This record gives sequence, structure tokens and C-alpha cells, in this order.
Amino acid sequence: MWFAVHSNVAPLQPRTRYPRVFVVDDQPAIADSICRILKLRGYDAHARYSSSELLELASDLSPDLLIADVALDPNSINGIDLAIYVQRFYPECRIILISGNPDSFELHSRARMGGHDFLLLAKPVPPERLLDEVAEILSDHERVA
Repeated sequence: MWFAVHSNVAPLQPRTRYPRVFVVDDQPAIADSICRILKLRGYDAHARYSSSELLELASDLSPDLLIADVALDPNSINGIDLAIYVQRFYPECRIILISGNPDSFELHSRARMGGHDFLLLAKPVPPERLLDEVAEILSDHERVA
């Protein structure tokens, strides 16, 4: 009866899911800062401080974008190998690598020769540049319900 009386009421719109971004850096201040910046722009951002923590998170949630430091804790896999692993299980996941280490560019080059084309940004990455790159790389990822 209520429906008949109020049939002109618009149906509820589905909740919007914003792109899910995983950030991994073994320096918590960097990972947390990047997440805060992303959250201010409406992204569903999650910080982790090691590849193993990131993989635990990925087992529960699928990422739309991974932002990974190349030089992670030496007791863990590097960011490039982590990116390759994540992309194997989440082929739609986009990847941005960040590094302040010049040797990372050689590792990145080898990954590209192996068919893995990831964006690599040099640290420190200005927030606006990072946000522009994130928006660009996710431009074809529309907000979905």
C-alpha cells in the first residue's frame, strides 16, 4: 500500500565504489602520506608497509591501482616483483612504481623488456603530480556501484 501511495518516489541510487588504491612503502610516513592525499581526492586508499602485508590485504580486497616503492624492506620482494605478482592475479590492476634509488631504473628497464610496462616516478613525487598520474592511469576506470 505504501508503494502505491508513494510510487513517484525515486528508487535509491546504488552506493558508489571509488577506485581502490593500495600503497606499499617500507617507510610508514610515506605510505600514510600518500594515502591521506588520495583519500582527500575520494580514493579508497589503503597503506601497507611490506609486500607481505600488501598481499594479505589483496587476498581480501581487489585493487584497482597499486602504488609501490621499488626498494622495499630487503627481507621482502622488491616493488617491481610485487607489481608483477599482483598483476598476475589482478590483471585489471594498474601499477605506479616510485623510487628514490637510481638503481631502480635499471630494474624497471629489465621488467619492461620482460613485457611489464609500469609507470615509474622518481621520489620525491609532488602531490599534484602523483594525483595527476593516478587520475590519468585510472581514467578508464569509472566509478562503479
